[in-house]
Amino acid sequence: MRTFFIYPNLRKQSAREILPSVCERLRGRDIRLILPNQMRGTMHALHDEVMALDYMDTAEAVRIADAAVVLGGDGTMLRIARAAAQNELPLLGINVGHVGFMTELEPAELDKMQALLEGDYQLDSRMMLHVEVERHGRRVYENDALNDIVIAKGTAFRVVRVGISADGEEVTRFNGDGVIAATPTGSTAYSLSAGGPVVAPTCACLVISPLAPHNLTMRPVVIPDTAVITLHVHTRRSDAFVTLDNRVYAVGQEATFTVKRAEQKIFLAVPHNISFYDTLRNKMMWGIDIRS
Repeated sequence: MRTFFIYPNLRKQSAREILPSVCERLRGRDIRLILPNQMRGTMHALHDEVMALDYMDTAEAVRIADAAVVLGGDGTMLRIARAAAQNELPLLGINVGHVGFMTELEPAELDKMQALLEGDYQLDSRMMLHVEVERHGRRVYENDALNDIVIAKGTAFRVVRVGISADGEEVTRFNGDGVIAATPTGSTAYSLSAGGPVVAPTCACLVISPLAPHNLTMRPVVIPDTAVITLHVHTRRSDAFVTLDNRVYAVGQEATFTVKRAEQKIFLAVPHNISFYDTLRNKMMWGIDIRS
């Protein structure tokens, strides 16, 4: 028996609307479908179409499932990413968000989910980042991130002083709003908005992008993923904050961040007829006619 965990963003009506169709396409002999526990008792209409449904906590479902189908956008993917990485659980994303670089399918492409049942897909391995935060010589926080690690000021009209080193060698220093350390997966997120490059997910690197630097020559830097990056941050009269994907932590006025490639990876289930460049072209060139 194969087990699929269906993980919808319950705040999106569009996710609720396509949920019956998703379950219907995955229904079959020796197939077990699991929904999050908080949906228990709310899916009466769905039971009319799909009878064999189980409910359980996300942590348990992620542990026992063979794959997860995520209904949402990149934010929904990020919410389940860390637990999925810990359990080596492949994710297939269906975009009911906005851009959705990590979600491989659109609602109109649900027929391609057949690839999950037939094994006609590849596992796309994505690196993650690990960060350790140190204050006054003591480690106060550590965690992993799939997209990026963002260090930023907490008050307008203040600046953050950032010093960047790689493997103990100084790279640069600047004043600004903060800094982003992004994986190739995260290069299409906040880093892209800050002027960073789009990086193919197969590249073994990190992207360091400054946020509004008070230095006209300061530009994003691409560093090998084997390097250990040190970010020293200092603010005056206001706290700085670090955001790992969608988790926020206050770090005070001075802290040192050690950023490196995480031991764990995330795996995306990608149908064989879909490539990163298809996704890039469709998401970034929508509405552009290159023949004109």
